[in-house]
Amino acid sequence: MTISKKNYGRLVAAVIFLTPILVLISSSIFYYSGYSPEGTVNKGSLLKEPIQLKEMSLQVDSGPLANEFPGKWAVVQFVQGECLENCWKTLYSSRQINIRLAKDSSRVVRYLISIGTKGLSETSIAKIENEYPLLHLGTIEIEKTPINIINRLKDSPYILVDPLGNGMLI
Repeated sequence: MTISKKNYGRLVAAVIFLTPILVLISSSIFYYSGYSPEGTVNKGSLLKEPIQLKEMSLQVDSGPLANEFPGKWAVVQFVQGECLENCWKTLYSSRQINIRLAKDSSRVVRYLISIGTKGLSETSIAKIENEYPLLHLGTIEIEKTPINIINRLKDSPYILVDPLGNGMLI
């Protein structure tokens, strides 16, 4: 039994059109039957209600946050007292964001915000100015600091802030 050229063309077209549908159906069956990935690589949690930057009353000397809205994406890191090991690791990680963005690195600005009256030491400030020249420093009153930040201070938390001033990811 031979297949005519007309039927062969229809068979090829059917295979081409049905392959994506078959892949979609089989992947859905596997996913909903429990064969989904066990873990994720997400590092952070999405906030249910965004944190408004203007409500936090950050006091910064330079950078886009000195205005009402940053106009750029911002990584705002918080520290209470001296910058310890977790703080330095987080600063290094946030600097890697700028390196990875390469030519688009000007679209993201970074801040280190000291909580309360006990700020960074002179040696820490000198090290930051030497190793992290694009990092902007600022302060915030402890009363204005969101509870999500206070609960995670030991991890030296940071918030990802969109260009409109909404903190979305901690």
